[in-house]
Amino acid sequence: MDYKKDDIIEMRATGQMSRRQFNAYMASLGAVAVTIPLMPGAAHAAADDHPNVFTWEGWDVVEHHQQYLDKYGELPNFAIFGDEEEAFAKIKAGAQYDVTHPCSYKVEIWRDAGILQPIDTSRLSHWDDVIPSLKEIPGMVHEGQRYFVPADWGQTSVMYRPDLVDPSYLENETWGILWDERYSGRLSMSDSLIDGVMVAAIYGGAANPFDMTDAEVEKTRELLREQLPLLRYYWTSPTDIENSMAAGELVATSAWNDAFTSLKNQGYDVKYMQPKEGAMTWVCGFCLMSAADPEKLEKSYDVIDAFLSPDSGQFEILEEGYGHANQKAFDLVTDDDLAQRGLSRDADAVLNSGIFQVPIKNEAVLQAMFEEVKAGL
Repeated sequence: MDYKKDDIIEMRATGQMSRRQFNAYMASLGAVAVTIPLMPGAAHAAADDHPNVFTWEGWDVVEHHQQYLDKYGELPNFAIFGDEEEAFAKIKAGAQYDVTHPCSYKVEIWRDAGILQPIDTSRLSHWDDVIPSLKEIPGMVHEGQRYFVPADWGQTSVMYRPDLVDPSYLENETWGILWDERYSGRLSMSDSLIDGVMVAAIYGGAANPFDMTDAEVEKTRELLREQLPLLRYYWTSPTDIENSMAAGELVATSAWNDAFTSLKNQGYDVKYMQPKEGAMTWVCGFCLMSAADPEKLEKSYDVIDAFLSPDSGQFEILEEGYGHANQKAFDLVTDDDLAQRGLSRDADAVLNSGIFQVPIKNEAVLQAMFEEVKAGL
Protein backbone atom coordinates (compact mmCIF):
# COMPACT_ATOMS: atom_id res chain seq x y z
CA MET A 1 0.00 0.00 0.00
CA ASP A 2 1.28 3.49 -0.82
CA TYR A 3 1.39 5.97 2.08
CA LYS A 4 2.31 9.64 2.20
CA LYS A 5 5.00 10.81 4.64
CA ASP A 6 2.50 12.38 7.05
CA ASP A 7 0.43 9.19 7.07
CA ILE A 8 3.51 7.15 7.95
CA ILE A 9 4.53 9.46 10.78
CA GLU A 10 0.99 9.47 12.16
CA MET A 11 0.78 5.67 12.04
CA ARG A 12 4.12 5.31 13.85
CA ALA A 13 3.15 7.89 16.47
CA THR A 14 -0.14 6.18 17.20
CA GLY A 15 1.32 2.70 17.34
CA GLN A 16 -0.24 1.46 14.09
CA MET A 17 3.19 0.81 12.57
CA SER A 18 6.29 -0.86 14.02
CA ARG A 19 9.64 0.90 14.09
CA ARG A 20 10.96 -1.49 11.45
CA GLN A 21 7.98 -0.84 9.14
CA PHE A 22 8.39 2.89 9.70
CA ASN A 23 12.05 2.87 8.66
CA ALA A 24 11.29 0.73 5.62
CA TYR A 25 8.55 3.07 4.41
CA MET A 26 10.65 6.17 5.05
CA ALA A 27 13.54 4.64 3.14
CA SER A 28 11.21 3.95 0.20
CA LEU A 29 10.40 7.66 0.16
CA GLY A 30 14.07 8.55 0.04
CA ALA A 31 14.35 9.67 3.66
CA VAL A 32 17.35 8.58 5.71
CA ALA A 33 16.40 6.02 8.31
CA VAL A 34 18.38 5.69 11.50
CA THR A 35 19.90 2.34 12.35
CA ILE A 36 18.25 1.26 15.57
CA PRO A 37 19.17 -1.85 17.53
CA LEU A 38 16.38 -4.40 17.48
CA MET A 39 14.27 -4.88 20.56
CA PRO A 40 15.66 -7.81 22.55
CA GLY A 41 12.33 -9.59 22.20
CA ALA A 42 13.39 -12.29 24.57
CA ALA A 43 10.49 -14.25 25.94
CA HIS A 44 10.82 -17.13 28.31
CA ALA A 45 8.27 -19.78 27.60
CA ALA A 46 6.66 -21.42 30.58
CA ALA A 47 3.49 -23.41 31.06
CA ASP A 48 0.34 -21.90 29.63
CA ASP A 49 -1.27 -21.67 33.07
CA HIS A 50 1.25 -19.06 34.23
CA PRO A 51 0.63 -15.33 33.69
CA ASN A 52 2.22 -13.35 30.89
CA VAL A 53 4.42 -10.55 32.24
CA PHE A 54 5.41 -7.65 29.97
CA THR A 55 8.48 -5.96 31.40
CA TRP A 56 11.90 -4.41 30.86
CA GLU A 57 15.11 -6.18 29.93
CA GLY A 58 16.75 -7.47 33.10
CA TRP A 59 13.60 -7.64 35.21
CA ASP A 60 12.94 -11.19 34.06
CA VAL A 61 15.85 -12.72 35.97
CA VAL A 62 15.07 -15.44 38.47
CA GLU A 63 16.37 -13.38 41.43
CA HIS A 64 13.29 -11.15 41.16
CA HIS A 65 10.90 -14.09 41.00
CA GLN A 66 12.37 -16.67 43.39
CA GLN A 67 9.35 -16.47 45.71
CA TYR A 68 7.07 -17.30 42.76
CA LEU A 69 9.40 -20.10 41.62
CA ASP A 70 9.47 -21.60 45.11
CA LYS A 71 5.66 -21.66 45.20
CA TYR A 72 4.91 -22.93 41.70
CA GLY A 73 8.10 -24.65 40.55
CA GLU A 74 8.17 -22.61 37.35
CA LEU A 75 8.61 -19.00 36.36
CA PRO A 76 5.88 -16.89 34.75
CA ASN A 77 6.07 -16.13 31.04
CA PHE A 78 7.99 -12.99 30.10
CA ALA A 79 8.02 -10.67 27.11
CA ILE A 80 10.32 -7.66 26.93
CA PHE A 81 9.62 -4.10 25.78
CA GLY A 82 12.11 -1.34 25.01
CA ASP A 83 9.97 1.52 26.30
CA GLU A 84 6.38 2.20 27.32
CA GLU A 85 5.42 3.65 23.94
CA GLU A 86 6.31 0.36 22.32
CA ALA A 87 4.48 -1.55 25.05
CA PHE A 88 1.36 0.58 24.72
CA ALA A 89 1.33 0.20 20.93
CA LYS A 90 1.51 -3.58 21.20
CA ILE A 91 -1.23 -3.75 23.82
CA LYS A 92 -3.51 -1.46 21.79
CA ALA A 93 -2.81 -3.64 18.76
CA GLY A 94 -4.23 -6.62 20.63
CA ALA A 95 -1.33 -8.26 22.47
CA GLN A 96 -2.60 -9.64 25.78
CA TYR A 97 -0.65 -9.63 29.01
CA ASP A 98 -1.65 -10.19 32.62
CA VAL A 99 0.94 -7.98 34.34
CA THR A 100 2.99 -5.05 33.03
CA HIS A 101 5.76 -2.90 34.47
CA PRO A 102 5.45 0.74 33.35
CA CYS A 103 6.75 3.79 35.17
CA SER A 104 4.32 5.94 37.12
CA TYR A 105 4.09 8.76 34.57
CA LYS A 106 2.26 6.40 32.18
CA VAL A 107 -0.31 5.00 34.57
CA GLU A 108 -2.99 7.68 34.20
CA ILE A 109 -2.76 7.47 30.40
CA TRP A 110 -3.00 3.70 30.41
CA ARG A 111 -5.86 3.76 32.92
CA ASP A 112 -7.79 6.27 30.80
CA ALA A 113 -7.19 4.06 27.76
CA GLY A 114 -9.06 1.29 29.57
CA ILE A 115 -6.23 -1.24 29.60
CA LEU A 116 -5.75 -1.42 33.40
CA GLN A 117 -7.83 -2.93 36.19
CA PRO A 118 -7.74 -1.99 39.89
CA ILE A 119 -5.30 -3.76 42.21
CA ASP A 120 -6.31 -5.18 45.60
CA THR A 121 -3.22 -4.60 47.71
CA SER A 122 -4.62 -6.77 50.52
CA ARG A 123 -3.55 -9.71 48.32
CA LEU A 124 0.13 -8.65 48.52
CA SER A 125 2.00 -9.92 51.58
CA HIS A 126 4.74 -7.27 51.22
CA TRP A 127 2.47 -4.26 50.67
CA ASP A 128 2.76 -3.02 54.26
CA ASP A 129 6.56 -2.85 53.85
CA VAL A 130 6.46 -0.62 50.77
CA ILE A 131 8.05 2.79 51.38
CA PRO A 132 5.08 5.01 52.35
CA SER A 133 5.93 7.98 50.13
CA LEU A 134 6.00 5.72 47.05
CA LYS A 135 2.37 4.86 47.74
CA GLU A 136 1.48 8.55 47.54
CA ILE A 137 2.58 9.32 43.97
CA PRO A 138 -0.23 11.41 42.43
CA GLY A 139 -2.53 9.67 39.99
CA MET A 140 -1.88 6.10 41.13
CA VAL A 141 -5.23 5.94 42.94
CA HIS A 142 -8.37 6.92 41.04
CA GLU A 143 -11.85 7.08 42.56
CA GLY A 144 -10.61 5.11 45.54
CA GLN A 145 -9.02 2.32 43.50
CA ARG A 146 -5.30 1.70 43.11
CA TYR A 147 -3.87 1.02 39.65
CA PHE A 148 -0.12 0.92 40.36
CA VAL A 149 2.15 -0.90 42.81
CA PRO A 150 5.56 0.82 43.07
CA ALA A 151 8.44 -1.62 42.67
CA ASP A 152 11.65 0.29 42.03
CA TRP A 153 13.09 3.74 41.55
CA GLY A 154 16.15 5.40 40.10
CA GLN A 155 17.58 7.94 37.71
CA THR A 156 18.14 8.65 34.03
CA SER A 157 21.48 10.39 33.63
CA VAL A 158 24.77 10.26 31.70
CA MET A 159 27.23 7.40 32.03
CA TYR A 160 30.68 8.25 30.74
CA ARG A 161 34.27 7.05 30.52
CA PRO A 162 36.44 9.52 32.48
CA ASP A 163 39.56 8.15 30.80
CA LEU A 164 38.22 8.98 27.33
CA VAL A 165 36.65 12.43 27.73
CA ASP A 166 37.91 15.91 28.51
CA PRO A 167 38.81 15.99 32.25
CA SER A 168 36.81 19.20 32.59
CA TYR A 169 33.64 17.09 32.56
CA LEU A 170 34.64 15.68 35.94
CA GLU A 171 34.19 19.13 37.42
CA ASN A 172 31.37 20.29 35.17
CA GLU A 173 28.93 17.42 34.71
CA THR A 174 26.37 18.30 32.06
CA TRP A 175 24.01 16.68 29.58
CA GLY A 176 25.96 18.75 27.06
CA ILE A 177 28.53 15.99 26.74
CA LEU A 178 25.96 14.18 24.59
CA TRP A 179 26.20 17.05 22.11
CA ASP A 180 30.01 17.39 22.16
CA GLU A 181 31.17 17.22 18.52
CA ARG A 182 34.60 15.97 19.63
CA TYR A 183 32.97 12.64 20.36
CA SER A 184 31.03 12.26 17.13
CA GLY A 185 30.18 8.60 16.51
CA ARG A 186 30.95 7.68 20.13
CA LEU A 187 27.77 8.93 21.81
CA SER A 188 24.39 7.29 22.35
CA MET A 189 20.92 8.36 23.44
CA SER A 190 17.85 6.42 24.50
CA ASP A 191 15.35 5.75 21.72
CA SER A 192 12.55 6.91 23.97
CA LEU A 193 10.20 9.82 24.34
CA ILE A 194 10.77 10.07 28.08
CA ASP A 195 14.50 9.31 28.17
CA GLY A 196 15.37 10.85 24.80
CA VAL A 197 13.16 13.80 23.94
CA MET A 198 12.75 14.87 27.58
CA VAL A 199 16.54 14.77 28.05
CA ALA A 200 16.94 17.15 25.12
CA ALA A 201 14.25 19.37 26.62
CA ILE A 202 16.03 19.47 29.99
CA TYR A 203 19.35 20.28 28.31
CA GLY A 204 17.60 22.98 26.30
CA GLY A 205 16.35 24.63 29.47
CA ALA A 206 12.62 23.98 29.08
CA ALA A 207 10.88 25.37 32.16
CA ASN A 208 8.69 22.25 32.36
CA PRO A 209 9.95 19.56 29.95
CA PHE A 210 6.71 17.62 30.41
CA ASP A 211 4.54 20.55 29.29
CA MET A 212 6.59 22.53 26.79
CA THR A 213 5.62 25.69 24.97
CA ASP A 214 5.71 25.67 21.16
CA ALA A 215 9.03 27.52 21.24
CA GLU A 216 10.50 24.97 23.65
CA VAL A 217 9.33 22.12 21.42
CA GLU A 218 11.10 23.70 18.44
CA LYS A 219 14.28 24.20 20.46
CA THR A 220 14.13 20.56 21.52
CA ARG A 221 13.65 19.52 17.90
CA GLU A 222 16.74 21.47 16.84
CA LEU A 223 18.82 19.95 19.63
CA LEU A 224 17.79 16.45 18.59
CA ARG A 225 18.66 17.28 14.97
CA GLU A 226 22.08 18.57 16.05
CA GLN A 227 22.68 15.43 18.06
CA LEU A 228 21.57 12.90 15.42
CA PRO A 229 24.79 12.83 13.32
CA LEU A 230 26.88 12.58 16.48
CA LEU A 231 25.21 9.37 17.67
CA ARG A 232 26.59 5.92 17.10
CA TYR A 233 23.05 4.66 17.65
CA TYR A 234 19.88 5.19 19.65
CA TRP A 235 19.72 2.49 22.28
CA THR A 236 16.83 0.37 23.50
CA SER A 237 18.82 -2.28 25.36
CA PRO A 238 21.03 -1.47 28.36
CA THR A 239 23.18 -4.44 27.37
CA ASP A 240 24.09 -2.72 24.09
CA ILE A 241 25.43 0.39 25.78
CA GLU A 242 27.23 -1.66 28.44
CA ASN A 243 29.08 -3.57 25.75
CA SER A 244 29.88 -0.43 23.75
CA MET A 245 31.12 1.45 26.81
CA ALA A 246 33.27 -1.50 27.88
CA ALA A 247 34.81 -1.69 24.40
CA GLY A 248 35.43 2.06 24.26
CA GLU A 249 33.15 2.42 21.23
CA LEU A 250 31.12 4.87 23.29
CA VAL A 251 32.56 7.52 25.58
CA ALA A 252 29.21 8.79 26.92
CA THR A 253 25.55 7.81 26.78
CA SER A 254 22.29 8.41 28.52
CA ALA A 255 21.73 5.49 30.87
CA TRP A 256 19.82 4.11 33.81
CA ASN A 257 21.48 3.03 37.03
CA ASP A 258 21.78 -0.63 36.00
CA ALA A 259 24.26 -0.16 33.15
CA PHE A 260 26.53 1.90 35.38
CA THR A 261 26.31 -0.59 38.26
CA SER A 262 26.94 -3.55 35.98
CA LEU A 263 30.10 -2.02 34.52
CA LYS A 264 31.35 -0.88 37.95
CA ASN A 265 30.79 -4.39 39.29
CA GLN A 266 32.91 -5.67 36.39
CA GLY A 267 35.72 -3.28 37.29
CA TYR A 268 35.32 -0.73 34.50
CA ASP A 269 36.21 2.91 35.12
CA VAL A 270 32.87 4.61 34.45
CA LYS A 271 31.07 7.47 36.13
CA TYR A 272 27.40 8.35 36.49
CA MET A 273 26.70 12.07 36.30
CA GLN A 274 24.73 14.41 38.45
CA PRO A 275 24.29 16.88 35.57
CA LYS A 276 24.03 20.53 36.51
CA GLU A 277 20.76 20.78 34.53
CA GLY A 278 19.28 17.97 36.67
CA ALA A 279 19.08 14.21 36.28
CA MET A 280 15.67 12.68 35.66
CA THR A 281 14.18 10.55 38.43
CA TRP A 282 11.41 7.98 38.25
CA VAL A 283 9.43 5.23 39.96
CA CYS A 284 8.34 2.14 38.05
CA GLY A 285 6.03 -0.60 39.20
CA PHE A 286 3.34 -3.10 38.33
CA CYS A 287 -0.12 -2.88 36.82
CA LEU A 288 -2.77 -5.52 36.26
CA MET A 289 -4.15 -5.45 32.75
CA SER A 290 -7.87 -5.31 32.06
CA ALA A 291 -7.39 -8.16 29.57
CA ALA A 292 -5.73 -10.36 32.20
CA ASP A 293 -6.88 -13.95 32.32
CA PRO A 294 -9.13 -14.33 35.43
CA GLU A 295 -7.89 -17.89 35.82
CA LYS A 296 -4.36 -16.56 36.36
CA LEU A 297 -5.27 -13.71 38.69
CA GLU A 298 -3.90 -15.29 41.89
CA LYS A 299 -0.61 -16.06 40.16
CA SER A 300 -0.50 -12.55 38.73
CA TYR A 301 -0.66 -11.17 42.27
CA ASP A 302 2.08 -13.63 43.23
CA VAL A 303 4.29 -12.26 40.43
CA ILE A 304 3.99 -8.77 41.90
CA ASP A 305 4.44 -9.99 45.46
CA ALA A 306 7.59 -11.93 44.58
CA PHE A 307 9.18 -8.85 43.05
CA LEU A 308 8.39 -6.89 46.22
CA SER A 309 10.22 -9.37 48.47
CA PRO A 310 13.26 -8.13 50.42
CA ASP A 311 15.54 -10.66 48.70
CA SER A 312 14.47 -9.36 45.29
CA GLY A 313 15.16 -5.86 46.56
CA GLN A 314 18.62 -6.77 47.83
CA PHE A 315 19.50 -8.14 44.40
CA GLU A 316 18.12 -5.06 42.69
CA ILE A 317 20.15 -2.70 44.87
CA LEU A 318 23.43 -4.62 44.72
CA GLU A 319 23.42 -5.95 41.17
CA GLU A 320 21.25 -3.46 39.29
CA GLY A 321 21.89 -0.29 41.25
CA TYR A 322 18.24 0.71 41.62
CA GLY A 323 16.33 1.60 44.72
CA HIS A 324 13.66 -0.93 45.71
CA ALA A 325 10.15 -0.29 46.99
CA ASN A 326 10.40 -2.60 50.00
CA GLN A 327 12.06 -0.73 52.85
CA LYS A 328 13.14 -4.04 54.41
CA ALA A 329 15.42 -4.62 51.41
CA PHE A 330 17.61 -1.81 52.71
CA ASP A 331 18.22 -3.79 55.92
CA LEU A 332 20.10 -6.32 53.77
CA VAL A 333 22.70 -3.89 52.40
CA THR A 334 25.28 -1.59 53.97
CA ASP A 335 25.60 2.17 53.80
CA ASP A 336 28.77 1.63 51.75
CA ASP A 337 26.81 -0.53 49.27
CA LEU A 338 24.35 2.32 48.82
CA ALA A 339 26.98 5.05 48.58
CA GLN A 340 28.87 3.18 45.86
CA ARG A 341 25.68 3.10 43.81
CA GLY A 342 24.62 6.67 44.46
CA LEU A 343 21.61 5.49 46.46
CA SER A 344 20.19 6.36 49.86
CA ARG A 345 17.91 4.74 52.41
CA ASP A 346 15.78 7.85 51.92
CA ALA A 347 14.06 7.35 48.56
CA ASP A 348 12.70 10.89 48.62
CA ALA A 349 16.23 12.32 48.90
CA VAL A 350 17.16 10.69 45.59
CA LEU A 351 13.86 11.28 43.80
CA ASN A 352 13.72 14.94 44.85
CA SER A 353 17.32 15.52 43.77
CA GLY A 354 16.30 15.38 40.11
CA ILE A 355 13.42 16.13 37.77
CA PHE A 356 10.69 13.61 38.55
CA GLN A 357 8.85 12.10 35.59
CA VAL A 358 5.19 13.08 35.26
CA PRO A 359 2.69 12.57 32.40
CA ILE A 360 3.80 14.27 29.18
CA LYS A 361 1.48 16.77 27.52
CA ASN A 362 1.02 16.45 23.74
CA GLU A 363 2.64 13.03 23.64
CA ALA A 364 1.49 12.25 20.10
CA VAL A 365 2.90 15.52 18.74
CA LEU A 366 6.25 15.00 20.46
CA GLN A 367 6.46 11.37 19.37
CA ALA A 368 5.80 12.39 15.77
CA MET A 369 8.47 15.08 16.04
CA PHE A 370 10.98 12.54 17.40
CA GLU A 371 10.24 10.08 14.61
CA GLU A 372 10.77 12.83 12.03
CA VAL A 373 14.13 13.75 13.55
CA LYS A 374 15.30 10.15 13.65
CA ALA A 375 14.32 9.78 10.01
CA GLY A 376 16.52 12.75 9.13
CA LEU A 377 13.63 15.10 8.40
